[in-house]
Amino acid sequence: MLVMKFGGSSVKDATALRRVASIVANSIQEQGGTVVVLSATAGTTDDLITLARSAARAENCTSIIERIADRHRAILSELAPTVLHTKLDEVLSEFRSYVNALSVLGECTDQSLDHVTAFGERLSTTILHTALVDAGLPSTYFDVRRVMRTDDAFCAARVEMSDTLTLVGGLLAPLCTTGQVIVTQGFIGSTKDGLTTTLGRGGSDYTCAILGSMLCSREIQIWTDVSGVYSADPRIAGDAQPITELSFSEVREMALFGAKVLHPDTIAPAVEAEIPVVVLNTFHPEDHGTRIVGLASSGAEIHAVSIVRSCSLVRCNSLIADQLRSTHVINKAIILESKSIESSMIVVHTSTSESALALEVALVDTGLIVNRVVLLAVTGPKVMHQHVMSNIVESLAPYNVFCISSGSAEHTIFATVAEEQGNEALRSIHDLIRHHH
Repeated sequence: MLVMKFGGSSVKDATALRRVASIVANSIQEQGGTVVVLSATAGTTDDLITLARSAARAENCTSIIERIADRHRAILSELAPTVLHTKLDEVLSEFRSYVNALSVLGECTDQSLDHVTAFGERLSTTILHTALVDAGLPSTYFDVRRVMRTDDAFCAARVEMSDTLTLVGGLLAPLCTTGQVIVTQGFIGSTKDGLTTTLGRGGSDYTCAILGSMLCSREIQIWTDVSGVYSADPRIAGDAQPITELSFSEVREMALFGAKVLHPDTIAPAVEAEIPVVVLNTFHPEDHGTRIVGLASSGAEIHAVSIVRSCSLVRCNSLIADQLRSTHVINKAIILESKSIESSMIVVHTSTSESALALEVALVDTGLIVNRVVLLAVTGPKVMHQHVMSNIVESLAPYNVFCISSGSAEHTIFATVAEEQGNEALRSIHDLIRHHH
């Protein structure tokens, strides 16, 4: 049993969807079936949100509606030139009617916004299913709203896990044994009254992890436009490589500290069910990607180094530290802190003008210096080992380092470095990863 998810860039146009179809075709022999979870085609969700808001202002939306309709019809025509657009036209006709009704009402509630947004996933899955059938592959279209039961917090609905588990067991699991490829939607669900909802940020990854865990899949594949999770941002370290295997806890720490990886909460259901999550590249399916598991068996000492920019470091006494923590805006932005009995060192992520101003105001009469720094997070299974730690310290010797902190996070050592030296310091640490490999 396999659950595969393809994100927006993987389904952006006919060429990308053709790749998806061939990847899916290769998994057709999977014992226990394959479920394919799709996002909307790239850019469509944003277009739909704009459209819903225009409709609410009673503006003429015909041109946006037709642009979205034409784009999806063109993708299907290119994918399967001879196929009839019957199913796609049904969804498009429902889409037009709904948006026109919104224009007449001249208002758009969160409930209506979710209903409009959901058309993105409904259109992309209709296209893929039609193309798979046209290519002679056994495929079933499945509306995920039949099983993904949520509360009614529209735009960021919470999944009701026990109801969803019952529905998946009754409606979706039996289909998986039929040898069909099940094509379904990420990101959307419905209330018990049948109202369409969306799951908010990272919703398609979350859908995939929920279905994968409930169907006891052997692994969950997240297909994207990069070949896994990288050892550093390739734009800074040109020799960055995908990491073969990572533990779930490392991924969580990397995501918190600037690495562009999966949002860890979205794969939590897979973590709890101990199902490996593999990040793969739709455009280079032959690449190994990154396997995320409970415990990584990798022999590497350091896996990755990531960077958080726009940080401010303050050294102060415990009284001022308490004052900073009591300012809500600052407290929310603190990303590293270490303290002794008398003094504290606090790193605040001042990425917004609001947080930068709040820090300035809080320190206005103290005479304290605010240092502009970047925070480097070095993650790996053996970063706490003595020789690894000393190598990290040594690699930072040429730079203006304000602090090095270890021990608070299980797999990560932190260093704050002068802002203008951030990229060089990152590359210097990244050399340790390269040399170890």
